[in-house]
Amino acid sequence: MDNTDNNSEQRQEFRLDNQLTVIIELDSSANGDPTLVVTKSLDISANGLRVIAAQAVATDIILRCCIRDADHRQFLLVTEVKWCRPQAATDDYLLGLGLFDSDGTDIVAWKEYIAQICAS
Repeated sequence: MDNTDNNSEQRQEFRLDNQLTVIIELDSSANGDPTLVVTKSLDISANGLRVIAAQAVATDIILRCCIRDADHRQFLLVTEVKWCRPQAATDDYLLGLGLFDSDGTDIVAWKEYIAQICAS
């Protein structure tokens, strides 16, 4: 876990204060089932998001995630955990996630979703 504060101001694009459900898939456990970490977004952008989670997640790793909005639309994406630090007021952790342009993911739909929100 990276406790340094080299995090939240690195994104260049506009951020939206939307709270979405973000499910991060960690490495598979010994029985082959993935460990899922359910988080909530604090802010989102076309290329990344900041989430709050109940547990720390290792940094500099590539993971799959599923983002769900209030209308139950979901986006399957590939993300890198850029940073992770404890939340000062709670036992939670703040995570910075960068999104990858990857084949077989919903990255194009995600960017269109962000553009629609920005246009409205």
